[in-house]
Amino acid sequence: MDKVISIKDLSFSYNGNVNILENLCCDIYKKDFIAIIGANGSGKSTLLKLILRELTFTKGKIEIDNIDIKNFKNWDKIGYVPQITEGSIPTFPITALEIVTLNLYKKMGLFKFSKKTHIEIAKHALSQVNMLDFANCPVNKLSGGQKQRVMIAKALINEPKILIFDEPTTGIDKESKETLFKILTHLNKIHSITIILVTHELEIMKKNITKIFEIKDKKMRQL
Repeated sequence: MDKVISIKDLSFSYNGNVNILENLCCDIYKKDFIAIIGANGSGKSTLLKLILRELTFTKGKIEIDNIDIKNFKNWDKIGYVPQITEGSIPTFPITALEIVTLNLYKKMGLFKFSKKTHIEIAKHALSQVNMLDFANCPVNKLSGGQKQRVMIAKALINEPKILIFDEPTTGIDKESKETLFKILTHLNKIHSITIILVTHELEIMKKNITKIFEIKDKKMRQL
């Protein structure tokens, strides 16, 4: 099976101080559904930021599609859905369709108009997460679970090979969590998208997970 991410002897510290992560190693393959668990402050979100190159590791190596992360260019094929917080959703009246379409900004041409084809692509992304009926609803009027699904649609619009989530169930109810995991399972099994998520909700989704990695005492191990 194709290896999509390889992490080798990875260590990280802020400003050269004490390591937060030490000598992490793992391989992630196409169609893996990965859960990363660990106590608050253990370095889970830091690991995601290292994979996304938002932070620079102090030692080791990360490869994406067998390309050193320093030379990797195809970032559109990695969708990132951050944790939904009060400040992450616009307070001004932007609709679900508009916020999803924003992720096609690079493809809209010189004048950045939302052409009909781009609107259709955005609608398709919303339909994949069962949010097409809310396309014209202001995002700030949606529930927590609905907002999360809109953010997934925004990530899906560039047809990613990998979806990365940081605590996707924060602030949403049990029914919304179950709906979310059904969508993620569908994307993983039917569309062959590799899923990586930091979570505290292992029991709800355990049957769909292919690998569990725990970060503890700066190290990472597969359970």
